[in-house]
Amino acid sequence: MRYGLKRNAVAACSLSLLGSLLAAGWTELNSGTAADLYAVHFPEGTHVGYAVGDSGAILKTTDGGDTWVQQAAGVSGALNSVHFKSNDTGYAVGEAGSAIRTTDGGATWTSVTVGVSNTLTYVSFPSNGYTGFIGVDSDTFPAMVLKTTDGGTVWVLVQAGGIHDHSTSCAFATDSTGVVLGHGGLVIVVSPGSSWHGDAQTDADLIAAAFSGSDPNTGYLIGNDSIHGVVRYTATGGEYPWDSVTCEPVPGAVYGIDVATTNVAYACGSDGFIARSRVPIHFQQTMYDGHADLHGVCFPAGADTGFAVGAGGVILRTYDGGNPMSVAEPKDPLTAHVSIRVLDNPSRRGIAFSADAEAEAVVYDALGRVVARQTAARGLNFVPLSKAGVYVLKVKADGFSTTQKLVVER
Repeated sequence: MRYGLKRNAVAACSLSLLGSLLAAGWTELNSGTAADLYAVHFPEGTHVGYAVGDSGAILKTTDGGDTWVQQAAGVSGALNSVHFKSNDTGYAVGEAGSAIRTTDGGATWTSVTVGVSNTLTYVSFPSNGYTGFIGVDSDTFPAMVLKTTDGGTVWVLVQAGGIHDHSTSCAFATDSTGVVLGHGGLVIVVSPGSSWHGDAQTDADLIAAAFSGSDPNTGYLIGNDSIHGVVRYTATGGEYPWDSVTCEPVPGAVYGIDVATTNVAYACGSDGFIARSRVPIHFQQTMYDGHADLHGVCFPAGADTGFAVGAGGVILRTYDGGNPMSVAEPKDPLTAHVSIRVLDNPSRRGIAFSADAEAEAVVYDALGRVVARQTAARGLNFVPLSKAGVYVLKVKADGFSTTQKLVVER
């Protein structure tokens, strides 16, 4: 009799474990709509959130995604981006210059005049709630971005780059630093007092970017070429060339990006692609059994609880980061990516670092000039530098690269 009880207990435990494994990864929620959804945002945690999409669709949840309620946006075109400064005050933007605002959690939405009729692709208030930005898709005008400094009442059109540069979107890490994106790999890096072209190392049309909330230097941009989706990484706020990022599997297209923590980011795209970074320059797919195109992803409070939205009203939720435990490491991590570890930062009289593979090491000064170049061996390396200052170490191997900013003292 005791043996039978023990066996039943083991069977019950096995069923419980199987149930928890089956529940791991991404779970599809009941959105209550069939409209394609393009963006999702949770402003102050994981309970109150908003999703937007086709035909002016706006959905709100107050219970962490268990239930979603449709709101009246007052616009008929697609809404491409949503951002809330608090649980109650937020903005959404979309087609034909549509911009709307709410101060009561979406109970009422009012139109905001922005002065353009272009498609609007991004909205955010990155720091203090007064300075905000809207991304503009400008096929026939110079690259541009809309900016407010009064909390969103008055928006001013700001030209970025040259007269032949056409923007698609933007993303800002702080109130004064960010990037404007465009066709053919265009990246315009914006910093206090100046702007300049960055190098995304791609000819893909870029559509979105995201930065870490705790480290504005850490960010990703995404885009698509005629073959597949493209992801690029920066550890220097985009100031220097963006590093190549590999994805397993390679996405047919990538549509959304979010940086959950300084060390973890998520990307989503066509045919149910949703991946998590294992190292900064390598993403691997998480557990989602569906095949809907996914357009937006949001991890509002760390790398565990997150949401994704997509075609046909799909809304997904995970409590375990998409179950990254189920994803295998690359078969040969030394050739899949190059990892560098600077031993001292600040350092003295040079840069001491460890590399995971043989590679080329290039050091740039604060003006972007090459000041040192040498072959890095697998293991410990040292690059002597005669002057104190801020430098960027870039290590390249097998067509991929990674960078790190550091300080040298005397």
